[in-house]
Amino acid sequence: MWASGSEDTEDGRSVIKGDVLLGVKLASESASCNRASDVPLGTVLLESEDITAVAFRRLMKAQLPCCPPDFCFFTKQGWPLTKFQEANIRLVALVDECQVIRIRRVYNKPRIGVQRLNGNCLGFVFAEHGYKVTQLRSCLDEQIASCTHRHLPSTQVYHFVDRNNWPISIEQESQLIVLDILDGSTVCIQEHESLSAGRDGAMDVVPVENKRLQNLTKRQALTRGLTFRSGKDAVRQVATEKYSSLQEEGKEILISYVRAEAAHHAVTLKEQLSALGFSVYLDVDEIKTGVDWQDALNYAVSNCEVLVPLVTPHYGETRWTNREVKLADVLGKSVIPVSFVKRWPPRCLAIQFATTQFVMWKTENEIKEAKEKGERSSEDFRHWDKKYVIAVAREIGEMVRNDGEKPKPKRDPSKRGSMLRSYPAFLPDMVDGPVEVMEPRVGKPLIVIGLHPEQKLFGRSLKFLLENEGYEVWLSIEEVEANSQGDFPMKMARSVSADYRGQMHPLLKFTPSCTSVPEDFQSKADQAGVVVFVLSEAFANSKTSKGQVFYCEHRKHVIPIKYEEFDMPGWMNMLIGRKRYENSRTDGYKELVISRIRRALDPTARASEHNEMNEVKMAYSTRFLKQTIDAYSDLLKCVYVFGGVSISSKRTLDICRSLGQMLADVGDITLATGGLFGAADVVAESFSEACKSRHCEADIWHVVPERDDQDYTRKARQHADRTFQVVPYGRTVFSGDSMEERESIVARVFEIAVLIEGEADLSHECVEFLWNDHLVIPIKSTGGAAGGSFGIPHKIFEVPAGVAELDWNVLKDDNANAEDVATAVVKIIQSLQETLHLENNEPVGAIPRLRSRST
Repeated sequence: MWASGSEDTEDGRSVIKGDVLLGVKLASESASCNRASDVPLGTVLLESEDITAVAFRRLMKAQLPCCPPDFCFFTKQGWPLTKFQEANIRLVALVDECQVIRIRRVYNKPRIGVQRLNGNCLGFVFAEHGYKVTQLRSCLDEQIASCTHRHLPSTQVYHFVDRNNWPISIEQESQLIVLDILDGSTVCIQEHESLSAGRDGAMDVVPVENKRLQNLTKRQALTRGLTFRSGKDAVRQVATEKYSSLQEEGKEILISYVRAEAAHHAVTLKEQLSALGFSVYLDVDEIKTGVDWQDALNYAVSNCEVLVPLVTPHYGETRWTNREVKLADVLGKSVIPVSFVKRWPPRCLAIQFATTQFVMWKTENEIKEAKEKGERSSEDFRHWDKKYVIAVAREIGEMVRNDGEKPKPKRDPSKRGSMLRSYPAFLPDMVDGPVEVMEPRVGKPLIVIGLHPEQKLFGRSLKFLLENEGYEVWLSIEEVEANSQGDFPMKMARSVSADYRGQMHPLLKFTPSCTSVPEDFQSKADQAGVVVFVLSEAFANSKTSKGQVFYCEHRKHVIPIKYEEFDMPGWMNMLIGRKRYENSRTDGYKELVISRIRRALDPTARASEHNEMNEVKMAYSTRFLKQTIDAYSDLLKCVYVFGGVSISSKRTLDICRSLGQMLADVGDITLATGGLFGAADVVAESFSEACKSRHCEADIWHVVPERDDQDYTRKARQHADRTFQVVPYGRTVFSGDSMEERESIVARVFEIAVLIEGEADLSHECVEFLWNDHLVIPIKSTGGAAGGSFGIPHKIFEVPAGVAELDWNVLKDDNANAEDVATAVVKIIQSLQETLHLENNEPVGAIPRLRSRST
């Protein structure tokens, strides 16, 4: 748009021409006004100073070989500019009297210096200015070795001092943010007197109350290799070697949660557990940029002592929570769930959590008292007051302490059984640790068949067939028939905190009903070599069947048989829909089923590389798309738009145009589409036109597949050979070998999506977003898929945490005009970005830095 003049010489070289030569210097964080320590980067030639800072940024990147990848400008007076301000600031406002422009390197998070009260510098950490001081302490402990002590929690090693030289107590840390104690660009700490004297020597004095911490770190860890392996493991080293540099020892407690529902809850609970002296692992605080998320979480689960799942309504129904809780189960970790649901156990984890003792987020008495006081949010799990968080943290702490004092039996590493350990007090006195529920099987191989009672006759005929092949067969309906209620025979699961707070329940004793091991689905599935699921419409609608599939997915070799034609719900598509299934109405299906079972049970048979390579391909494609967009734009600020390919009403058309214009008004937004015609195309074109009118570049990406065997010429720019064309505006990136693959990749990459109208084929894309714990904003009043048709998951219509219900209601208001709807969508996007990153506690008004859990 703006550029200095240039011409080509005879030998083809480009010569830059211009009348103005400006110097560029790099300033440090501690010297925004002091120019003595500035580092010269070079000069930039341009035709005129009458350009914007955005245009000058492009010239700098073209002419300065050592230009930082990301930076901010300073005004003449030394004030930093945001990128949003750059588009409206002329260069003359930045050039000082020496014809120099000053910049400062910008990182994902600001650098904050750390020094002792006596002035000795300890180093620096990456942390947001809006972090609470408790979070800053975690950053110091993780990033600066001299701030840690091998025996003591950091709360007993040092305390913070504010700029008035006032010491800050541990209790006050959760009430202050970094800005409250920041002095220039540094924070100050003071070591406790009992430790500062021995700083140069060994500090081996350990208080009695911290011997528990020593015992925990001295325990021999369980195997550190990946238990749940994916195709990515075929092309990389074992995670143990890669991540041993991230943390020398595992942390005591790992918090697992659904980000869309409990991100802020996870942060506040970590603060309270940390204040009690526990080391707590929270993904967004631990996993650094560029580190593989799956490997890091596998390492964290393998090396923690206790998993604390925050069981909100959709816990276990996202890819990461599903894997985390299963890995903890298989490794025999202590599991202490915090229940935010009204019915326990949650259906998708009903089998695994059947006997697991849990902590209520609020007791029945607390909810009752809150109602009597007129608190509207007394039963709304999205609002968790600090007093309740403190109470839950104390209960968890007491349970972990009791667990840590109890000796653990050595496990035979040759046994790789599924096991679940609840709070140890729940077990009888003669049991010292977890109960192994899978022993080496003697006799015939066991095949478990999971099916709905409506397919009883089919199941029995299949059982007869397999028994004649020499297998032992167990039908899941035998469990239901043995149970008079016709549902899961639930073992006793109790809340530690149903009616009390602050002490262990005196009636929490061993009872036979909670330790007997009946012939139920869990015990049979654990012993089985293969699990066969008979898929039908009744099976898909059964909560019991859903729990069985969730339990077996990723644990067992599953062979699905499609009993009848029906529309698979989203959860079934994600868990087993991509496996090759046998059709019971096809000739020869019985021989195929027997062949697959033999192959699965044959120890000499090697698994096909097809599934492994598919996952390798998906992981590579996801990583490639992220890196491609990040090379030119900021992926963390992307909003993905998808919807109907043929707009059905003028109102929807007006909404699309208004939304594009208002997103452009926000400034620092990157827009992404699937490259299809219709709603997304209109939004992107409107966005592009609005940016041009403001003389700034429109940051638009279109993600399209290389090809698809289906005819998409009415929906997208597709050639006759079924390959796709480049979209004529914005940037186009090709990802995936089919439309379905492209949808799966996109759902792993983008955190927030907007759905407008849409047909039945959008159901898969919505389910993919939810499975990856990402958010979909449906403009419900536009109808179609966004209105709830075509089996779209109901979850996308629930008001997300942090979003104003008033704004959310505008999306389903048929009488709201286009401008009001677009305004509401923009507000929701901003609220979601803020809420999603409250775990980072970013300052209000800052541009959020999204952290994706997708691989």
